[in-house]
Amino acid sequence: MDRKQKLSPESFLEQFTNKHSDKNAINPDITTSQLSDAMMKINGETGVLEGLKPISDFKVFGKATTVQTSADDWGTVIKGIYAAEKGDVLIISCDDDNIAVWGELASTAAKKQGIAGTVVYGASRDSSGIIDLDYPVFSKIVRPNAGKPLCKGEINKPIICGTTTVKTGDLIVGDECGVVSIPGEISSKVLKEAEDILKNENNIFKQLNKGKTFIDILNI
Repeated sequence: MDRKQKLSPESFLEQFTNKHSDKNAINPDITTSQLSDAMMKINGETGVLEGLKPISDFKVFGKATTVQTSADDWGTVIKGIYAAEKGDVLIISCDDDNIAVWGELASTAAKKQGIAGTVVYGASRDSSGIIDLDYPVFSKIVRPNAGKPLCKGEINKPIICGTTTVKTGDLIVGDECGVVSIPGEISSKVLKEAEDILKNENNIFKQLNKGKTFIDILNI
């Protein structure tokens, strides 16, 4: 996937039809900021996976396949690649970020499998290789060292990333601001709310450009 490609309803639906209806089509202009605001309005949580940023100017979206592993065990991560379905986003939760569990070779394998991208709540490495691959990777930090293929972790179990719990099948959206996880059972409501927020923000932009002050627009 082109890392500069916007989220289109058509490409989103192609990847998300197995477990979600067409109500989950996403406006290509919606960002993680609007999705986080929408989450807060719907269920009082932000959905943010704290501290995550893209390796490059990547965007990613799709349903989650979850991996829980220790930082020194990249073997479970590789198994996660082949447990995921085409179009999924692999979400990896590590117990630490002092050792990288994801790199260029794993990205190559994941891209071959049709995985939409990888989100590492831990460390990644091989940034230049990943960028050259044009494969979306988000992580907390970059480290050069890696562990071993211990294969002692778990796949498709609920994981915790900071203060957010992610389950297999939840909707994952990532962009330059970070990553948001939306529970599958409320994803259509959150997407609709995010659409309303986007429309309201566009209206505010128009008023600002016409010379109104932000204070007047907000009536504060």
